[in-house]
Amino acid sequence: MTLLLERPEEEIEKLTRTSPAAAVRAARRLEVVAERVGYRAARGTRADLTTAQAAAALGLDEKAAIQ
Repeated sequence: MTLLLERPEEEIEKLTRTSPAAAVRAARRLEVVAERVGYRAARGTRADLTTAQAAAALGLDEKAAIQ
């Protein structure tokens, strides 16, 4: 997954040199997609894990996970 996510970053960096506006559009699209899938994943996690388990999976303490 990490390698898959590095590719768009590299491509947007290249695009920044040739067409900054297009790079901003591409970056914004990635933000929208990340928000959408992140929301769905968070909802699934909420149903499957306790707050403490979710916090541990994210590398957070329980207090930070609640915020």
